[in-house]
Amino acid sequence: MNKIIDNLKLIAYSLSLLLRSSPKLSTLFLFLITLEGIMPTLSVMTSIHLGNMISGTDHSGLNLVAILWASTFVVPGILAPVISTLQSVLNSQATYLTQRKIMEAACRIDDLMLIESPKLHDDLEVLSREAAHRPLNLLVNLVDIFRGTLTLLSLSLVLASVVWWLPLAFLLPLIPVTFAVAYSQIDIFKAMLGKGNSARRIKYFLFVLLDVKLAKEVRLFNLAGFFLDKHKDSFSELENELNQVRRKQLMRPQPWNLLYLLCALGVMFWFVDYISTGKISVGGLLGTIQSISYFGLSCQWMVYSFANVGVCFGFFARLKTLESVSKEPPVTPVGNELFPIREIRFENVSFSYQDDCNVLNNINLTIHAGDHLAIVGENGAGKSTLIKLLCRLYSPTAGRITCNGTDIAQIDMSVWRSQLSAIFQDFGHYNLSIRENVTFTGSHTSVKEHAFRYACERAQFMFGDNITPETLIGKEFSGTELSGGQWQRLALARALYSSGNLIILDEPTSAMDPRVEAEIFSQFSQLVEGKTAVMVTHRLGVVKHANTLIVLRNGEIVEQGKPADLERTRGEYYALLKLQREQYESDDTNAELFA
Repeated sequence: MNKIIDNLKLIAYSLSLLLRSSPKLSTLFLFLITLEGIMPTLSVMTSIHLGNMISGTDHSGLNLVAILWASTFVVPGILAPVISTLQSVLNSQATYLTQRKIMEAACRIDDLMLIESPKLHDDLEVLSREAAHRPLNLLVNLVDIFRGTLTLLSLSLVLASVVWWLPLAFLLPLIPVTFAVAYSQIDIFKAMLGKGNSARRIKYFLFVLLDVKLAKEVRLFNLAGFFLDKHKDSFSELENELNQVRRKQLMRPQPWNLLYLLCALGVMFWFVDYISTGKISVGGLLGTIQSISYFGLSCQWMVYSFANVGVCFGFFARLKTLESVSKEPPVTPVGNELFPIREIRFENVSFSYQDDCNVLNNINLTIHAGDHLAIVGENGAGKSTLIKLLCRLYSPTAGRITCNGTDIAQIDMSVWRSQLSAIFQDFGHYNLSIRENVTFTGSHTSVKEHAFRYACERAQFMFGDNITPETLIGKEFSGTELSGGQWQRLALARALYSSGNLIILDEPTSAMDPRVEAEIFSQFSQLVEGKTAVMVTHRLGVVKHANTLIVLRNGEIVEQGKPADLERTRGEYYALLKLQREQYESDDTNAELFA
């Protein structure tokens, strides 16, 4: 019973996506489909009446019946383009709603551990690939089922008037055929769901060879053949596994099709004998033959329509599951009453991406309002992971992070992130205008314009004749391509534009020219004036602008204090700093970073 209820809820959920965007158009569409569905039966009934009139002696009204009979052939032709157009409109709206639901559901998942899981990757791959046509498939097949059901029911009445069991003789053998085909189609879809990883690899290798940014290396190192082979191997792997399912799909319905054929032959032998007895009129003969023809065609269409609907519902079931995964937690989160930020504490925080390997171990750290904290350490020490925990992109495996004494996990996510501003190492390169890359808004006011210009100025992002705030950047849409340093300065402007009180900078100048980098860091205090700042960097010479420094090694804090104090203690920070000074001692430009 619970399964039946769940299936009914799934049907209601799927239909709501198809029809709720335009109730009036949907109502008109259903009316026209109903009219189209009963046309074959009207044609049969008028042909019976016409045949009886022709064979009889009373021909009064013959012209009218003939016109009605002809109309049953013309009206479907008139309805077809109207129904097709409405179907196209409804499908476009349903496709938009479906894609939007997928995007919104994915964006509501805040924990990167869940987003990065292979299972969710596979689900999103299938959903994104199928979203463009599954709503159309569902709509088309539901239309065929609805129309076919009306046709079969009305024709069943005609055939039952000849003999009561005649429609059952055609329908009952088709039930197992329908289920066999439906299960085969669903097996194919489930197989595709299970092979999302293979499908993503195929898509990735295609992306590599078509991506403009990778074109240089692909050609320089002659990588085309390598990636073509990888694409071929992944495609062959997917096809070999799917072919096993396809063979089952091919053979499963055949025994039931044979049963259907035997039943149909039996009916036809009976019908020939029935005609020979003279128990049927000329009109009845014409109508019965026409009914059997329509009935058989409708039955065949219904089989595959039901099979395809099962696959479509499988897609919408995945979407419904994704939405349930992304639902907000039932707890009532803390809101704006907690702010402004006075103190942030890491209390015995540990974190691991895998159960047996901690990236961070027992981190205890206090950040006061207005602090400028620098985090340094070797690659893999856990620096970027620490700030991602602070951003609530991950949740600690153990311990907690508090703001003003409240666990940040209990703070409303949108409220918490409104307090943050960040630039990550892998910041976004958006194919938008420069202004949109910084502000992400379509509204322009004098206040926003001033803030935008000021952020660009502080980030050393300069405008000129060829670069204006409205310049489209990125080659994807024939825009202007920026250098790595320009992109990074733009990302820094994005972080500085934000109104967040806590600014997080993860290697904010690694791609910049050393002179520009030195100038930016010489003004670091002014850049983050009035804000609490947390900065991750490998350039140890710049951390002198921070008032607090922590050194991470193997996921643990090994040193903590003021940069000058740690340098005098000649510990881990001093050793790393000395190595970099020796590296740059012959380069006056880079030496500015250590001055």
